[in-house]
Amino acid sequence: MKIGIKFKLIAFTSSLLLIVILFLSILVLTGIKNFQNKEDQATLFKQKDMFEQYFSERSSLDDNGSGDETSLARGSIFNKSWLRTIPASVYDTKGELLSGFKADGNLNENKEKDVMLQYAIKGKISYTRVKDVIYFYSPIKYKNNIVAILELEYSVKESSLFYNNVKQMFYGTSFIALILGTILSILYFLNITRDIYKMKNSVENIQKGDFHNLQPINRNDELGDLDKGLVFMSNTIEKNILDLKVERDSLNMAVEKLQKMDKQQKEFIGNVTHEFKTPITTIKAYADLIGMYENDLTLIYEGSLNISRECDRLETMVDRVLNLSALEKYDFETQKKEINLKQILDEICERMMGKTRKNNLTFKYNIENIIITIDVESLRHIIINLIDNAIKYNMPNGSINVKCYKTDNKIILVVSDTGIGISAEDISKIYEPFYRVQAHRSRETGGVGLGLALVKKLVEKQQGVIKVKSNLNEGSSFYIEFSL
Repeated sequence: MKIGIKFKLIAFTSSLLLIVILFLSILVLTGIKNFQNKEDQATLFKQKDMFEQYFSERSSLDDNGSGDETSLARGSIFNKSWLRTIPASVYDTKGELLSGFKADGNLNENKEKDVMLQYAIKGKISYTRVKDVIYFYSPIKYKNNIVAILELEYSVKESSLFYNNVKQMFYGTSFIALILGTILSILYFLNITRDIYKMKNSVENIQKGDFHNLQPINRNDELGDLDKGLVFMSNTIEKNILDLKVERDSLNMAVEKLQKMDKQQKEFIGNVTHEFKTPITTIKAYADLIGMYENDLTLIYEGSLNISRECDRLETMVDRVLNLSALEKYDFETQKKEINLKQILDEICERMMGKTRKNNLTFKYNIENIIITIDVESLRHIIINLIDNAIKYNMPNGSINVKCYKTDNKIILVVSDTGIGISAEDISKIYEPFYRVQAHRSRETGGVGLGLALVKKLVEKQQGVIKVKSNLNEGSSFYIEFSL
């Protein structure tokens, strides 16, 4: 059975208090008893000396006159008031009673009187206590001769009563002190143990991982210091756990990112291999045909044209792959400067106007006068790529609309088209390298699937955000947001 600290402290304090009270009681009562015994002994010996003095004086007078010890003892010895303070009896050297005095007028009877008289006759002093009376026997000497035996009957009733009263007072006081001490110790230790239990509960909460449900105590002693240390330890443990969780999450994110990058790298290499293989195969096929039919001028013209087109496509693919790899691998310092967006975007739109007309597309643009700090070359790449995609994936006789406006401390740039659109399934993949919504159409138009991946990287380099809204066969709208 587990005994609580509260019970142990109270039991220890009560036991210690009881021991101290008993020790003090024994010490005081023993001191009183010893003092009373010394006082009684001094009184008895003083009375004996007075009797010897009386006998000496009378014997000296008798040396000049006549008489003996018997006549002295039977004379007017007890007529002296100073010899009557203690009841006494005088015996001769044979143990015969010569004279006696008692307060009640009766001589005392002591069961051990004969034995004690014999001791006195032999010159020894003896005494005994019967109840509240001390019987004292001593020889009375004159010129070193025993002339009589003195018996004193000394009552110690008053001193015994005093001793008993003191003892009862000590018992009562000790009992009250023990009860009060126990009650006070219970009250005091209840307060201490309550705070200890609070700290115990706080420790249990910390063990469970609950660092906010602590029970603080308000003390200015060691327990208060311990509680402050407990709170500090709890905060430190919580902080360390949170730091470990952050580190764990960071490691998990790093692992996931590495896994994703590894997957993307494999897909990238596979896509690059596939995309490069297609134009190379086409070039090789036309080269073989030209070698086989070197006199067929139509075939030679057609083959040369296709070979040139595929070489241009390869060159475009190489340039964009290098640009995309550079953006992913190196953190190039952007050359930002303050520009007027309307001036730059109007220039780009005018350059793209010819291409849109060639493809029978309607091209509109509405640019507000907005001053922004941005890298101009990156902005050109972004807008040209988006407009170029809008041309490639548009419907016959479709339209393209470019807008730029400012709202809520943001600059919104929108490139919309009425093209083939993007399905909900494909929207999440359009920024992946070499991904194309319609691969066959991309090949026809010279697309390599790197444009939007490059655009997204360039937008993020400018601390911007790119979004898309599109439905299949309903066109697409790309939104780019820059903060002012």
